[in-house]
Amino acid sequence: MAPLRAHLSHLFDTLHTSRNVSFWYGARSLRELFYQDYFNALAARCPNFSFHVALSEPQPSDQWTGPTGLVHEVFREQFRNGHGNPAEIEFYLCGPPLMIQASLQMLEAAGIKAAQISYDEFS
Repeated sequence: MAPLRAHLSHLFDTLHTSRNVSFWYGARSLRELFYQDYFNALAARCPNFSFHVALSEPQPSDQWTGPTGLVHEVFREQFRNGHGNPAEIEFYLCGPPLMIQASLQMLEAAGIKAAQISYDEFS
């Protein structure tokens, strides 16, 4: 998470990018959702940034009404509904090996080239 937060900070606070950027975050429950205030504030001040969360195991106390499931599956459904020209999108992945592998397979099946994807696995 920290590498992607740093990357986004650099894009918006240093480079002042005009590119559209969407950040998809997956967690089991809200308890595992880090930097939510930072990403919500970034989305509020940068109209070209969107923040999306999917919870795979929301707890009753979360009172979650957003998307549920694995983040790459939630992303795939949104991606199918139109997410710009896939050839112009760069993908940055950060997460455990199983999530990275599932995401890479999903992106490959969608026709995304390996050169468009960077990732950082953690255990």
